[in-house]
Amino acid sequence: MALTDAKLRKLANKKDDPITLSHRDGLRVKRNKNGSVLWQYRCRYLCKPVIVSLGYYPEVSLKDAQDLIPHLKHWLSIGEDPRKAYKAYSKGAADDPTASELAQKWLNNTLHTYKPKTQEVYSHHMGKWVLPYLKDKPACEMTAADWHKYFDYIRENGTAKTASVILVRVKTVLRWAAMRGELPNNNPIFNLQTKHVGESATQGQRWLPFNELALLWRKIEQARAAPANKACLQLVFLTGARQSEIRELKWEHIDEENKIWTVPPENSKTNKPIRRPITKKMQEILDSLALVYGKKGYICPGSSPRKAITTHAVNRFCARIWGYLHEEHKTAKFVPHDARRSISTLLSELDIPPYVTEKMLGHARRGVMAVYNKHDYIKAQAEGYELYWKKINEAIANLKS
Repeated sequence: MALTDAKLRKLANKKDDPITLSHRDGLRVKRNKNGSVLWQYRCRYLCKPVIVSLGYYPEVSLKDAQDLIPHLKHWLSIGEDPRKAYKAYSKGAADDPTASELAQKWLNNTLHTYKPKTQEVYSHHMGKWVLPYLKDKPACEMTAADWHKYFDYIRENGTAKTASVILVRVKTVLRWAAMRGELPNNNPIFNLQTKHVGESATQGQRWLPFNELALLWRKIEQARAAPANKACLQLVFLTGARQSEIRELKWEHIDEENKIWTVPPENSKTNKPIRRPITKKMQEILDSLALVYGKKGYICPGSSPRKAITTHAVNRFCARIWGYLHEEHKTAKFVPHDARRSISTLLSELDIPPYVTEKMLGHARRGVMAVYNKHDYIKAQAEGYELYWKKINEAIANLKS
C-alpha cells in the first residue's frame, strides 16, 4: 500500500520500534530504533541487490523522494552505480547557491550603483532579514511552502509590511541571479505577491490644515532642542521638500545673489537637479543657522559639522512635538513626510496651479512636457511659498494663548 504524508508523520519519532514499509517503484522507508525515518531505493545493479539511501523524512518529503525515481532509473539504464550517481547528484545540489549567498553577491556587485541612502536601506534589510536566514537550502530548491514559512517568520518577528518589503528585495536579488544564469527563472517566489505574504504600504492621507501648522510652528519655537533640529523640521514644513533634501542641504547649494537653492542630482530622488526659490522666511531661518554654525558644510549639521543631521533625529523630534500637541489639542498623528501633502493640498485650495506645486515638491514631469518644458517656474514658486507662509503666519496670530 502506498505511503502518505499522514502515515509518514505517524511513523516518525517512535523509538525502539524499527519497521520497514514499501511504497512503490522500489521506494520504501525504514524506521530505525532512534525513531528516524530513512528513505531507501531498492534495485539491482550488476545483477546484485542494491539499496540506495536517499535521506531522512521530513527533510526529504514524500514528493521529493518520488521525484528522485526517474533519476535513479536513468542511472541504472545507462549502467551507472545509483549509489555513486546519487551521491554526486546530492553534492551538486548542495553546491548550488543559497538565496543568502546570492543576496551577498548582489550586494557586492550592485550596491555601489545606488545612492548612499538607498545603499544604507538595502544593506540594513539584507543584513537583518535575508543573509542570516536563507542559507540552509539552495535557492533553486526552495518551494512555495519554504518561502511562505520564511515570510511567516518575518511577519511574526517584524511586521506584515516588513514581510512585503523583503519579498520585493529577495525577488530583485533572484531575478538578477536568473538574468545571469545562476538560477532557474521558474522559482516559486516569482509567483508571490505582497498580498500573499503581508500588507502593501498604505497610501498616506494625513495633511495639516493651517491651524495645525500654526500650532506645530509655535511648539517648535518653544521646544528645547538644538537649532539644527528645530530649523530642519521648520524647513521641511515650510518648503514641502523631501526630508533628505533639507538634511543634505549645504551652503554651497545656495545662490544667495539670485535667491535660489538647488538640490544636486545626487541628493534628488529623480536624479535631476531641483531648483527652488529662497523666500523671506526661509532666509530668516538660514541667517539664524549661519549665526550658530557658520556658512560652511551642512546647513543643518548633526553631531559633527561634517555630518548632516540624521533621519532618526528629525523623526524623533517630530514625534516629540506631535506628542505635546496630541496631549494638549488631541492633534492626529503626523510625520515629516505629511508636510508635502499639506503644502500641495492647501496651495491647491488657494488656486496655485498644479504644475507649480509639483515643481515645489520636486516631482518629475511626465509625457511631452518632460521632454520639452524645462522651466522651473521660480517666480511662481516664490509666490506660492510666500502665500503659504502668510497663511501660516495669520493662523499663528489667531492662536489662543
